[in-house]
Amino acid sequence: MVLCLVYLCGACVDDDATRGGSAAQSGVTWTLDIAPLVADHCLGCHQKGGIAPFSMQEYASAKGFAFAMAEAVEHGRMPPFLANETPECQPRLPWARDLRLTSEQKSKLRAWANAGAPEGPEPAAGTQPRKPTLTALAREDVVMRLPEPIEVQGDEDIHTCIVVDPGLDRDRYVIGRQVTAGNARVLHHVVGYVVPPGRNPDGTKRNKPQLEAAIRKQHGVGVGGRWECFGGAGLPQLNVEMLDVWAPGGQPNLAPPDSGQLIDKDALVVLDVHYHPTGQVEIDTDTRVSLMLADEPPALISQIILLGNARGHWESDVGIGVLLQQPGEDKPEFVIPAFAEGHVEEMTWTWKVPENAYRIYAAATHMHYVGRDMRVSLEHTQTQDEECLIETPHWDFNWQRLYDYAAEYEALPQMGGGDVLRLRCVYDNIMQNEHVAEALANRGLHEPVDVALGEDTLDEMCITGLGLIYPNTHPR
Repeated sequence: MVLCLVYLCGACVDDDATRGGSAAQSGVTWTLDIAPLVADHCLGCHQKGGIAPFSMQEYASAKGFAFAMAEAVEHGRMPPFLANETPECQPRLPWARDLRLTSEQKSKLRAWANAGAPEGPEPAAGTQPRKPTLTALAREDVVMRLPEPIEVQGDEDIHTCIVVDPGLDRDRYVIGRQVTAGNARVLHHVVGYVVPPGRNPDGTKRNKPQLEAAIRKQHGVGVGGRWECFGGAGLPQLNVEMLDVWAPGGQPNLAPPDSGQLIDKDALVVLDVHYHPTGQVEIDTDTRVSLMLADEPPALISQIILLGNARGHWESDVGIGVLLQQPGEDKPEFVIPAFAEGHVEEMTWTWKVPENAYRIYAAATHMHYVGRDMRVSLEHTQTQDEECLIETPHWDFNWQRLYDYAAEYEALPQMGGGDVLRLRCVYDNIMQNEHVAEALANRGLHEPVDVALGEDTLDEMCITGLGLIYPNTHPR
């Protein structure tokens, strides 16, 4: 996984470097210009304890990477922010926590590097240090850990569903979620599902032991147990709700203001965990899911859903997606031939819920290593207009996240009965795609193979994640 600037450009600056100019000529210093920029755009990863292998919180540690920083931002490799505008996609709302640098900011980094990375004056007395961007929840009210270590070896992916107990003493609303990878070398994704207690055959509400018994009846295990699963919680006889989804590069997912996801005190959680082997024996001991809970019931409900792959997690309410036939195909078929470049797969999704109360507060794209570009748009049937929700034109599996809109509730895209979501995914199944080459090498393969729809890393997907928000009918 490419995590940091040191892997992107090896150029460094020593204490006496004066390449291309002087501090006096540029006027740009760490203290006055670069430290604030780094705090806003880089410290999400490059801080002590962050996912990057070196910190840029202090001048002493950052100055040696001045040229690497300038090079990476000029070529768009850093900061990692995949949602970009294209001629075909111009989202009408800005993104919250947009990490992209302006031309002026990029020029400052270059001038600072060329001037020898000068430190500048001491901060004025009483000046507050810039805080790093959010990489952890403000608090962890619930932490759900792996019940036991998981070993990953050989060349076969592992897909396992694990039952955990959030341990709630009363019904609560989740307002923040975070997955922390215990072994980022092999952890491919984590999808968390809430399993509400539901009803017994006689119509009475199940309690937690009864829910655990219902799960045990299907898979032979209860809390702390796990089973092999593919593409979901594997509980067809029980209702499940999406709790969180994580892939490499994922950040904490925060609910919009005054909103949250309701979790019954008797609910359990199933973690759908996918590991991709490296060829070495690897152990994961500490992958965990943390939740931040609201003190009071919010006015709005917010939750995350996944749609794509021609089926969906809200199947009973939303309907089945339709895979579209592409030019040259005899019938719609999701297959990306070996050596295919610019291969397109498309699918549509008709929203069957009649109410117009649903708004979209966030969007994400998801493919695997063959992916190059993905676009998600929403077609409004009543107004006959279309808006692009998100496009990631330079897909990188290593940097995935949910992108939140920076807008008030009333301005968010609205989705009503009959509206159509369109997913368009483009793939490069060629060795020039460095991610394909990496995935093949991990399997001991030396040239591309045909890729089909599936869960393994060498399979492919075309999925959008949507953050939905709507009124809470029982707010307070």
